[in-house]
This record gives sequence, structure tokens and C-alpha cells, in this order.
Amino acid sequence: MTFYYRPTVTEAFASVQYIMTEANFGWLIRSVHRWSASVMVLMMILHVFRVYLTGGFKKPRELTWVTGVVLAVLTASFGVTGYSLPWDHIGYWAVKIVTGVPEAIPGIGSSVVELLRGSASVGQSTLTCFYSLHTFVLPLLTAVFMLMHFPMIRKQGWINKNSPIPITKKPDLNDPVLRAKLAKGMGHNYYGEPAWPNDLLYIFPVVILGTIACNVGLAVLEPSMIGEPADPFATPLEILPEWYFFPVFQILRTVPNKLLGVLLMVSVPAGLLTVPFLENVNKFQNPFRRPVSTTIFLIGTAVALWLGVGATLPIEKSLTLGLF
Repeated sequence: MTFYYRPTVTEAFASVQYIMTEANFGWLIRSVHRWSASVMVLMMILHVFRVYLTGGFKKPRELTWVTGVVLAVLTASFGVTGYSLPWDHIGYWAVKIVTGVPEAIPGIGSSVVELLRGSASVGQSTLTCFYSLHTFVLPLLTAVFMLMHFPMIRKQGWINKNSPIPITKKPDLNDPVLRAKLAKGMGHNYYGEPAWPNDLLYIFPVVILGTIACNVGLAVLEPSMIGEPADPFATPLEILPEWYFFPVFQILRTVPNKLLGVLLMVSVPAGLLTVPFLENVNKFQNPFRRPVSTTIFLIGTAVALWLGVGATLPIEKSLTLGLF
């Protein structure tokens, strides 16, 4: 899409229209791009759930968890920056609202807003900034943290040997070739088999092809659309972001105290970053043997779902926390 997209406020919308209507398979590529983002976020959320509930963040995996949380934040940032790039009416107002959130921070709020927008108001500098973040800065940071995250997983594994969670392993391998590969440290999967050929030749292609087929199918059944061009003088009646931002959106529109809303949003990644250092007092990984942390996590999940449902309702019928 970068072959055709033009990151200027006068040409961005028209270039996306061209991609959708004139470029060969442009509509399909853009739709796959959109659905791939949603699938990636969903997989990330499920991965965080699994690691938390199985205690995969406990010593010595604290830094593995921290780099994973950073990757999760970067993944969400792709959605924030990419949403405004078509420079349509909803995208324009969405970026205006998002970049205006830090204004509630005492003292430095206005400076942070101007830094995010690139100028005093949303315009060309904002689009250039978001385009650079989406296509260069965020991919670079993601690659760096992935190069940190995956070697840690490979070295430390994802679960302690003395964990109460049962692990089923296959019997020791008798094939001298496979044993030699394992001895040379050529990688291994969950069952202790070498990554080549067991994973790389058989499992990974099936997963990759299945993921591609899923995304293409979703793109064909529900292709991406583009609305009206951005109009700075006409506030839309309702703005609904991508589904994974529903809870944040609901907080922004229902919490009257904007500073409190900012603190609530920041508390989620901040809380996740502190989890491995607060939970190391308990050596157990089984969620049933960590009742307090498991209960807190499930309550947080329920609140997020509650807020997400509320975001889909009109503001006058919206579910609120009922505390403000």
C-alpha cells in the first residue's frame, strides 16, 4: 500500500480511494491488512491471558514478561497510528481526540499534546508524525523487542520444572540424527524434538497458511470501507474505534474527570509491568494456587468486557462505572 499511499492531508484520502477502487487487488490487500491487525491483537490478548494464568512471568522470567508487555503496547500503538492514515472524517476526529487526551495532565499536558500533533492543531504535521510512527518507528521498535523477547523464551522456557501444572513429554528420542541435532542446540519444541524439521517444515507452514486463509476469508466477506473526507468543522455524532479500543473509548466518554480517565488508561500497562515483581512472593504458577491474583485478573477482564459492551451503545444508553 505504500506504493500508492500519499501521506498529505490533501492527497491521503484520494490515494486510499485509489487503492480501494483502482489498484489491482488494492481493496483485498487493505482489507487483509485491517483484519490481520485485529487477529494479531486478539492473539496477543490470548497470549497475555495464558502467560498470566499459568504464571509464566515468575522468576527468572521477569524481563521476558516486561518485554512482552512492551510488545503488547507497541501492537496497540499500530492501531492508534494506522486509524488516522486514510484521513477520512472518522479518522481525523479520532486522532484529534486521542492526541488531546494528555491535555488533562497538569503542567505538561499542553506540551505533550503539541508533541503528539507536531503542531498546535491537527494537520499535516500530525499525519506525517503518525505515518512515520506507523511505517518506521513502531516496526523498528517491535523488531528490537522481539529480538530480546524470543531468545529469552528459548533460553528460559515458559514454565518452571517444579511447576504443579502437569507437562506431558514424549519418550526420549532414539533417532541418532535427531539426538545429534538436539545436542548441537539446533532448537527444540515443547516435546523436546528439534525445531527442524518437526516445526519449521511441518507445523509452521500449516499455521501460516491457515492464518493467511483466515485473513483473506474475512477480507472477502467483510472488506474495509472508507467514509467521507475529513472535515475539521463538522464533529461526527458518534466515533467508534476498532474493537480492541472499546474499553478505553468508554472510559474517555463516561469519566467526567479527564485526569482520572488518563490515570485509569495508564494503570493497565503499568500494572502489568509490575506483576512479576509483586507476585514473586508466591512460588506457585497454577492459577488455582494463586487465588488473589487470579481473582483480580478475572475481575479486570470482566470490567474490560463491561466497558467494551458499553462503548457499542449510544451515549445516553451507555453502561457506565457508576462511580463518577
